[in-house]
Amino acid sequence: MDSLRLFVGIELPPAHQAIVAGLALRLRPMLGAPAAWTREGNAHVTLKFLGSVGRERLEAVTAALAAIPFAPFALLPGGGGFFPGPARPRVVWAGLGSGAAQCAALAAAVDAALVPVGFAAEARPFAAHLTLCRIKAPGRGGDAAGILALLDRVDWPAIPVQALTLFASQPTPGGLRYPAVARFAATPG
Repeated sequence: MDSLRLFVGIELPPAHQAIVAGLALRLRPMLGAPAAWTREGNAHVTLKFLGSVGRERLEAVTAALAAIPFAPFALLPGGGGFFPGPARPRVVWAGLGSGAAQCAALAAAVDAALVPVGFAAEARPFAAHLTLCRIKAPGRGGDAAGILALLDRVDWPAIPVQALTLFASQPTPGGLRYPAVARFAATPG
């Protein structure tokens, strides 16, 4: 069966992609553990992970996403943290402040729209964030306080959210790439 690994998210503009890449350079020596860093061009806000989806289901997925009404909004990144926490971190992330409530509402709308086409509802509450890296050796968080202080000092511009994107996750020799499969524009109103 021909399938794609898919997720729904918010694309980041080039300026934000460059900030994420710059953060990787600054955070790497502070981390003290091997990690897979988000590559420039791959940074995004995940709203829902779909997993492996057969191409025969793609039309139903895109129709469900196209039917979601939402107004454009702005997201302002700021701060950050660790999943599940600083004691045994697996993920370092940048937080989202202003606009996070609209982002959570959009994630809930995506979740609700995809349940009728066969995707399970999310069991965990949505946590709006930008993944900066996935730590390969959990439990070695390095300078957690320094990392948090650095993330608090980042001067992010607002992210204009004018569309949702259905992304594919494609392995390449240089790492994963996340090309857009389809985009769904906000409905000004």
